Amino acid sequence: MELTFDGMVAVVTGGSRGIGAAVSLSLAGSGAMVVINHLPMKRDVEGFEAVRKEIEKNGGQCISVPGDITDSSFCNDLCRIAVKKYGGLDILVNSAGFAVQAGCSDISDDLWKNGIEVNLSAAFYTTRAALEYLGNSSRGRIIYIGSSGSITGGGGSAFYSAAKAGINGLVRNLSKELAPRGITVNAILPALIETDLLRDRHNDPEKRKTLVDRVPVGRLGQAEDVANAALFLASDKAGFISGQLIIVDGGSTYK
Repeated sequence: MELTFDGMVAVVTGGSRGIGAAVSLSLAGSGAMVVINHLPMKRDVEGFEAVRKEIEKNGGQCISVPGDITDSSFCNDLCRIAVKKYGGLDILVNSAGFAVQAGCSDISDDLWKNGIEVNLSAAFYTTRAALEYLGNSSRGRIIYIGSSGSITGGGGSAFYSAAKAGINGLVRNLSKELAPRGITVNAILPALIETDLLRDRHNDPEKRKTLVDRVPVGRLGQAEDVANAALFLASDKAGFISGQLIIVDGGSTYK
């Protein structure tokens, strides 16, 4: 099954590293023009440069729009820049996220607020900003990168699980509201994906083996596993799929 996005424009938040980078590469590799948002910090900027080089090497197009998506006015600017640069907006992938290991008593007010803002509020702000333009597309797509922790309570902290559960509710509500406008809304719920975050938290070989033992398919997930699901949901083949929470976990969530 060939999925092509020639002439389509995608905005990917958190698109310079990890799952977001894999989504950016997959969309661009299938013909989309990709607008990549990331924070204006060294690691994210370097991540974008690596993604850009790979995309351009394969004949694709992308631009960087660095900024903080917890600022709703920036989200408006992000979408306007995408439309001004490439002439429209067809796909929004909300991939930006933030997680730390923290027990409830260790979560300060500021950490709680920041976790909810980055993982939930920012995704709403970008969605609201994109709607003006997605409505002009013949087939708009909104995809959230959630977490299986919204179901299991995993993810390392209460704010993360709570915010990702909020994403699930957002998907269910918006899928009903936006369907008459030709816009589908879905979330992908990954678990145990081998990103920088997981490698930093679990760099001991024995602990990593314990993680793998939790996955029935016998390996940790890769960012590309999530990107493949996003690519399908963004395609014309998924036009009758909306309001869904698709778990990408190698079978571990309900083990």
